[in-house]
Amino acid sequence: MPHSVLAPSSPDGRGYHALRRITRALDVHSRRLYREWKITSPQFLCLQALEKESVRTLSQLAAELHLGASTVNGILDRLEARGLVSRSRSQEDQRKVLLSVTPEGQALVDSVPELMRDSYARALGRMSLDEQEQLSRLLGRLADHLDPEIVHL
Repeated sequence: MPHSVLAPSSPDGRGYHALRRITRALDVHSRRLYREWKITSPQFLCLQALEKESVRTLSQLAAELHLGASTVNGILDRLEARGLVSRSRSQEDQRKVLLSVTPEGQALVDSVPELMRDSYARALGRMSLDEQEQLSRLLGRLADHLDPEIVHL
């Protein structure tokens, strides 16, 4: 089956090209994050999520980040090796491993500027509240249609 090229003038083509530009912006941000702070975007997202809620489990973190538990476990292994997160057993249930940000991890979170989130907020700020709401709703719907974990009938 031949691959079709989405015409830039069609709605699906314009949307696809816009998503590619957004993906590129995220990639540029990711490379800068690693170059300047030696941390990947997924690692930083894990640190931020753990910082928001002081202690949580691997499955809670994976669900929040929409990543597989094995993927998050690998990320946490690398963060733990750098001394940025710690794992401890729950006092109530020894089977549960609790995750938390170390003081070193907190210092890193505090020192890294929110480059992508700030850019996103500035771009959204140029839109009306109605446009922001519509964009958020439509992006959520598109994400639902693209999410491999959601059954599509």
